[in-house]
Amino acid sequence: MLSLWAGAIFLCGYIVFHGVSSPLSPIPGPWYTRFTSLWLKYQEFTANRRESIHRLHKIYGPVVRLGPNEVSFTSLDAIKEIYASGGSGYDKTEYYDLFRQFKIKTMFSTLLKDEHSKRKRIFADRYAMTNIMKEKSMAGIRERAMTFVSKCDEAGQKSVDVYSLLHCYALDCVTHFMFSPGGLRSLNVAEDFDIMHELTYHQSLQKNLLEYYLPLLAPYFPKFLHARSSPKANQYVKDMAAQIELDSHSLMEKLKRKESNLQLMQAAAECKDHMAAGIDTTGDGLCFLMWELSRPQSLCFQHSLYKELIAAPADAPLDSYVYLDAVIKEALRCAPPIPMSLPRYVPAGGREIDGFIIPEHTIVSCQPYSVHRMNESVFPEPDRFNPDRLALVEMKTLLREVYSRYRTTVASDMTASMKLDDQIISSRPKGQSCTLPHTNPNTTHQNPPPKSNMTIKPDQSNCRFSKRISFRWITEPAEETTDTIVMSVKDWYVDLRIETATGKIDWAIAGQRIVESQDPLRVTFSHELDSHDAFESIDCGTFVPLPNGDDLEMGSMPRYDLPGAPDKEYEEVWRELPFKEGPEGPNKGLSWILESDDGDLDNEEGEVTITKTFIGRIWGTYLALSQTQTHTREKSPSGDLVVKKSGADVSARREEWESGWNEKYSVGEAAGALPSMVVGFDAEGEGSWKVPGEKVEVQGKTYVVRAFEQI
Repeated sequence: MLSLWAGAIFLCGYIVFHGVSSPLSPIPGPWYTRFTSLWLKYQEFTANRRESIHRLHKIYGPVVRLGPNEVSFTSLDAIKEIYASGGSGYDKTEYYDLFRQFKIKTMFSTLLKDEHSKRKRIFADRYAMTNIMKEKSMAGIRERAMTFVSKCDEAGQKSVDVYSLLHCYALDCVTHFMFSPGGLRSLNVAEDFDIMHELTYHQSLQKNLLEYYLPLLAPYFPKFLHARSSPKANQYVKDMAAQIELDSHSLMEKLKRKESNLQLMQAAAECKDHMAAGIDTTGDGLCFLMWELSRPQSLCFQHSLYKELIAAPADAPLDSYVYLDAVIKEALRCAPPIPMSLPRYVPAGGREIDGFIIPEHTIVSCQPYSVHRMNESVFPEPDRFNPDRLALVEMKTLLREVYSRYRTTVASDMTASMKLDDQIISSRPKGQSCTLPHTNPNTTHQNPPPKSNMTIKPDQSNCRFSKRISFRWITEPAEETTDTIVMSVKDWYVDLRIETATGKIDWAIAGQRIVESQDPLRVTFSHELDSHDAFESIDCGTFVPLPNGDDLEMGSMPRYDLPGAPDKEYEEVWRELPFKEGPEGPNKGLSWILESDDGDLDNEEGEVTITKTFIGRIWGTYLALSQTQTHTREKSPSGDLVVKKSGADVSARREEWESGWNEKYSVGEAAGALPSMVVGFDAEGEGSWKVPGEKVEVQGKTYVVRAFEQI
């Protein structure tokens, strides 16, 4: 027993001494990374390695110690040193043994850089642009892109799960490249689709890691611990490797040449490796890209892409599309299909990287995900998709065919997560589904078609009835957690936002709508009533039309969920809705906004408490907001009266016409006392109602007419 204790103490002492005295000790990083890498292995097994390393870089900077023998970098100089010095950088680690095919070492899984360079030279001319752009090669890619487009056509107005289709497209393109005139057609052929499914829909991260960390035990693992197999894909590759007739531009034709010095199964292994890599990188990359372009805040970029595509001649070369190139590169920056660390061993004698002496055989790497986010001088707002801050043939071809024909949006019922889901070296959408409606801008209405009791907004109306589609703070994803409508009658508005999860008021505001400019449309909104008590804040938004007819609003406003409520930039997407049919019948109705008459308060010094109420109607939709407010008037040093407002909670009602007025929301202590259309308003729309500035009586209280319209 004593010897066991002594051994344990010696081992602990050795670990501590080695960690403290290690040449990596001065490198920034958590204290425990001096002594163990177990934390990193845990992050790997839970698919959190990428995010964990990125968090450390945000804390410690461009150089981070990950373990007693591993360091991560994000600088350009480090990338050049690790991956390009001496022609091809440092040797790979044994991690790449996981990517052998048929238990045969491929170019990607070759560890020593000299051997890797020799194997790479075999492929060099196959991936040259002159070979890719050959007419027969491009014809196959275009044909498969048009097959994808036909699938979108077949869906009509329904959403399309592009995740599955894009992986089919990627597989069909890469197999055409390798085995032309052969190649899979998984977009159309069920048996080929099964191969795509076998290669794509699997969970094998942990099993691969077990084989990597426990190589001696791996042969004895039970079957359920072995990494996924792909028997259909394997057999297909073997069959295609044995075919005799191959096009001169195909990859297999080159690999089977005598000068390639590869046996048939070595050539097959290389093709299997290319097939697996091609379906993941192109399929996942395109999926992230199309989803990003379809999000509300990115529709302006989609519109810019559309304009470039339709303006170009039909025979324009792919490399002439400048904006298309920017879109692809920005998507690959935001969601690189291979965002993970690419580990290498420091060569004999050690090296200096970013000012630190790194001993030989230390594992070093740069993960693209962090490289593209840690250098904000190069990429401001790095988490934001923005092609304006600034590729691949298969991507360009498909995107040209899709976005010259369609507008895509994210389906309203899409629930699958598009969060990056890390695999052994690549990442894919976590939900493995991405549903996007594809609409033809030349044959569809810009606004949604009217429902049975909805009426298209009359051309002569000066009112606007809008619903919010999404909201986001800049650098954060867009979402919509409220049921928000805004009714604007000429120069006045009423805005009610109800939390869908709780039924409580998220925000209620009302006041004047002041157009500052028309091009671009810039509007300032006064807050005469405000549930956030932000009466003094400047609410000014710039509106940009989106390709589908929605409007993107951009501006800044207080962020109340942060200490001190600092002003932060935001983006909102609004959709103008048709007017709901009201009691007047089809194609006609009343629209108005009234404000409670609070008397003459302008000349009174001191504190006054009032009940501020706004009520408004556009045809078959009605809103009422009420708030108890305290107005404090004090004289400034110059003698002018300065008014400060504060407000209590807002009560609100929303009612809609369905063969009669019906309550949709009634929120707040005073909601029951608010004017209701269910009771009815005497002389509504008659006499003084039609004259802005005049006063009218509504259920026993005096209101000032702010805006009125009758159609």
